Amino acid sequence: MARETPLAPLHESAGAKMVTFAGWRLPLLFSSVAEEAAATRTTAGLFDISHMGIVRIFGPDAYAAARRILTRDPAAIPISCSAYGFICNDGGGVVDDLFLMSETENAVRLVVNASNHPKDVAWIAARIPAGWRASLDDQLGRTFGLALQGPRAEGILKAAGFTGRLPTVFGAFVHAAIGQADLLVSRTGYTGEDGFEIFGAAGEGQAVWQALIAAGERSGLLPAGLAARDVLRQEMGYPLWGQDLDEQTTPIEAGLGWAVDWTGDFIGRSALEHSKPARRRIGFRVEGRGVARRGDPILVAGNEIGLVTSGTFSHNLGAAIGQGYVDFVMTLEAGSRIQISSRGRPLDACVAAFPFVPKRTRESWAKLGREGEL
Repeated sequence: MARETPLAPLHESAGAKMVTFAGWRLPLLFSSVAEEAAATRTTAGLFDISHMGIVRIFGPDAYAAARRILTRDPAAIPISCSAYGFICNDGGGVVDDLFLMSETENAVRLVVNASNHPKDVAWIAARIPAGWRASLDDQLGRTFGLALQGPRAEGILKAAGFTGRLPTVFGAFVHAAIGQADLLVSRTGYTGEDGFEIFGAAGEGQAVWQALIAAGERSGLLPAGLAARDVLRQEMGYPLWGQDLDEQTTPIEAGLGWAVDWTGDFIGRSALEHSKPARRRIGFRVEGRGVARRGDPILVAGNEIGLVTSGTFSHNLGAAIGQGYVDFVMTLEAGSRIQISSRGRPLDACVAAFPFVPKRTRESWAKLGREGEL
């Protein structure tokens, strides 16, 4: 039986179309994919991300445990900041992609994919050496999460009664409140827009959602579902685990080597250091009608050179877009012509650089931030 987020009753009363995703019952859409995706780019969209897993590693050896398990070095992340990274297996394949949040000198918080949440907890627990002073706190079912994304997100957050200091750079987070709800508010998101991810105790979720919806009514805020979220991440060229990333794919092949810190040792480091990628991830834009789907062959001059891993139609671009992996030796640049075989029908397409639309997040703490200036 699928789990429900604390906000499920509000979604149902709003007439959302509900689906099961990663073991959770979630809103697919409230109005239409086109309207929700457009609102997030032009005004603001509000997403229920309560299905995302929250796992804390805490104790005197928390940083050492996190360094052993993750591709990011928590010691390099200022307190109250976060970074994108991976759990890798011994072969360098991606067990999961996640955000690592540096809470204190003795605690880190991981925001992991819902589909991998139980696996990740077991994986981490099995790889903290006996005798290390590091414990796990799996917060499954105890929290809610919201993503408020778009150009008007900050104004809406303030209008909802936000009290506290807003984080000013991408990846920074603060402890604050809306009404009586104590929250962790992070200037992060997976849409490419400026915005916030908001976490708190499960019992406070409905009140915070309703406060944001009311505050955003005059600003064009729309509640948005999984379908729009997928389009938005695709427009940015962000990968989705289980489609564009998996345990047989390395961060290097995915073009995400920037999310690997080479200081210290971690599981999969040796494999990544000595890897010789046979393929690489590309983006593409379909010319004309048709949408490429996972598993569709990518062709050049009639020869198969790779496979599509995910695709969708972007109403913001008026075109179908997607991503996939091709032979590493292929000299494909933005604008290179390719074909995609979709259900036996050839689709003309061209290689496109990520992102497909301009990225409008704030600069990251890694570029601008220093402790006390976040």
